[in-house]
Amino acid sequence: MPPSPTITVDINQSSLNAAADEPVLNISELSKSYVMGEVQVDALKGVSVKFYAGKLVVLLGASGSGKSTLINIIGGLDVPSSGKLFFHGREITAATEAELTAYRRRSIGFVFQFYNLISSLTALENVQLVTEIAEHPMSAKEALLLVGLGHRLDHFPAQLSGGHCPRYRQAA
Repeated sequence: MPPSPTITVDINQSSLNAAADEPVLNISELSKSYVMGEVQVDALKGVSVKFYAGKLVVLLGASGSGKSTLINIIGGLDVPSSGKLFFHGREITAATEAELTAYRRRSIGFVFQFYNLISSLTALENVQLVTEIAEHPMSAKEALLLVGLGHRLDHFPAQLSGGHCPRYRQAA
């Protein structure tokens, strides 16, 4: 399973077409089970929650309580064993791989715990890789300037501080 990401949904952009009383994300009876050897692990059991435009949501829980599993399902990185996830009324849990790819590209943003930078590329070159798959990307230089890393364009990942890496990933 990939490292646990922090997930952001562009609620402001997404809410342009949503009624104020309609959820942007609607999760109904979501469950996820894994089989590990002879043991079945229930990572999620019947989770139901709604996310509304303009609201801040914090996901808290003990280690192993299913937070990362839920985030991965919301982000289209994993599929539930049962239940449904709707984004603006469209069922994501029934989406094809191509539809999931479009959902991840256009509607969901990820900031991973681990920065996954390519060590042989500069900050600018790492961000340029991401802009190649985006539909309407801003320039890599503009993105780095926006997060305060304009002075680090030609630096390699090993030359970026721990404080620079999260901002760098926001630019990407």
